[in-house]
Amino acid sequence: MLQRIEFYDDFKAYLRDYYSEEKRRFPYFSHRYFCRKAGLKSPSHFLEIIEGRRKLTSKMLDAFIKGMSLTESDANYFTALVNFSQSKNSTEKQQFLLQMRGLKRKVKQALVSTNHYAYYAKWYNVVVRELACLIDWHDDYEILAKSVVPRIKKSEARESIQFLLDAGFLAKNPDGRYVQQEPAITSGSEVCSLAIRSYNRFMAERAQKAIEEFPTSERDIQSVTIGISRDGYRLIKQEMQEFINRVIRIVDDDKNAKQVYNVNIHLFPLSVAKPGEEGAHE
Repeated sequence: MLQRIEFYDDFKAYLRDYYSEEKRRFPYFSHRYFCRKAGLKSPSHFLEIIEGRRKLTSKMLDAFIKGMSLTESDANYFTALVNFSQSKNSTEKQQFLLQMRGLKRKVKQALVSTNHYAYYAKWYNVVVRELACLIDWHDDYEILAKSVVPRIKKSEARESIQFLLDAGFLAKNPDGRYVQQEPAITSGSEVCSLAIRSYNRFMAERAQKAIEEFPTSERDIQSVTIGISRDGYRLIKQEMQEFINRVIRIVDDDKNAKQVYNVNIHLFPLSVAKPGEEGAHE
């Protein structure tokens, strides 16, 4: 299945998925057809490159971009992806990898001010904001309250909706349906608001209870214990943030959402820092 190009770290995998998708949509599509469209002389170039029998040169790269009708941003990422995949030099590969990361699209996010205490002060505000746009509840607050896990009171659902409308987190269309003013909301990666700490604590507790309350087909909880340096810690934090950005992009592309989930990512020490390294992870 063809995904957005920035989800790939192997250009040949992207080409394989691209070919499969075009073949599914257009039965007449073939390697020969693509090469003709791209202006390539040999009808076997596409297959030879996918199979690793031929290198994708800079001249052919332009032809492939033309053949796939890539946008400018996708073309830039594809170029970096090809260079990353074909480079044999570790330093160059690192540079191309950083270039790829910089080119990845980000979904517009509304950054919640640390002063906006009320949004996170009641954990269910975050859930209600999502749920109000997913289900047909026709302003029946009993239905809305019952749909939240753990269930909240009808009065809490009503107060939450009113707050979300007043604060601009939600808007109500003329047809009565609720829409989000921004596709994603984040507190930022380094916010220490008491309200956000309380919210994170509650969701961590919910994750613990989910182990018993939901079958593995409805939840996924993984854990790994590792030994790392200060630099390793910082790199993992960066990867965690990039993962969250990818999750947000997936959600942005998902137009058939039916249920609200929470994604928790935790990184914390299980041992005392060595002398002289206290606070190294701040």
